[in-house]
Amino acid sequence: MKLVKFAGILALSLMLLTPAWAEGNWESVTSQNQIFEKGYIQVVSGSEEGQSRYRALRAAKVVAQRDLLEIIQGLNLYGSTTVQDGMLQSDNIKTTVQGFLRGAAQCGQSYNSEKGFAEVCMQVHLRGKGGLYESILPLITDKELAPDAKPAFQPSAGNAPDQGNTTGNQASAPASPYDGLIIDTRSFQFRPALVNRILTDQEEVVFDPSKILSNILVERGCGGFTTDDGKAKALLESWGSKHPMIIQTVDVAKQTDAKISRDDATAITVNDQASNLLAQARVVFILK
Repeated sequence: MKLVKFAGILALSLMLLTPAWAEGNWESVTSQNQIFEKGYIQVVSGSEEGQSRYRALRAAKVVAQRDLLEIIQGLNLYGSTTVQDGMLQSDNIKTTVQGFLRGAAQCGQSYNSEKGFAEVCMQVHLRGKGGLYESILPLITDKELAPDAKPAFQPSAGNAPDQGNTTGNQASAPASPYDGLIIDTRSFQFRPALVNRILTDQEEVVFDPSKILSNILVERGCGGFTTDDGKAKALLESWGSKHPMIIQTVDVAKQTDAKISRDDATAITVNDQASNLLAQARVVFILK
């Protein structure tokens, strides 16, 4: 009787430990908006049928790595320039991307013994330790991944916002500064990229990777992305922002540069002097 009971417990344990083929609970994350909002790429790739477990799983992994590379190559670096464009133009970028791909993590696998077919889930992160931003940080720092150079924005004495006063070209900090920034791009066709910038309507740079501390750039990239106002505020709050400002874009350049008015640019500069929000990349872009 005890033997029968033990056998039943053992069979149940094996059932719990053996992954079911038809779970279907791996989510592919492959569209650019999804990738930049979630912060990772995830693919679910399969092998051909009629193979042993080892061969099928190995084949599925190779397909997954190929799929990841294809998606990474399609990411926008900035403007209409993709990672693939950068790889064709620079051996450094090509080597960096290939090296980064070797760190892809497997997030699941299944094997159908009846059909000799396997599926593998693989994932790479954009942000954080081992992420794409950490890999490409030297390229950004060395300007190899930088978009066309533009003059930095400087607020003028006659362009001060309501929250501050200017003396010469320097605006005094407001008493209760904004400590985060939400850029609403929903009126335009704006695309998330590895390098997104905020420009004035006169083509002056307000925010780009050069404004961000290196460790923050690794952790957050050029800011966050979402399609929801509440999520934008929640994300900023998780980064320490309690009082974000919301600014509407007036135009978009090359799909990845958000343009704002000079008055709004001055307001950002004034508040940044007090809260350091740009260096901390406490910036969230709201997408359509």
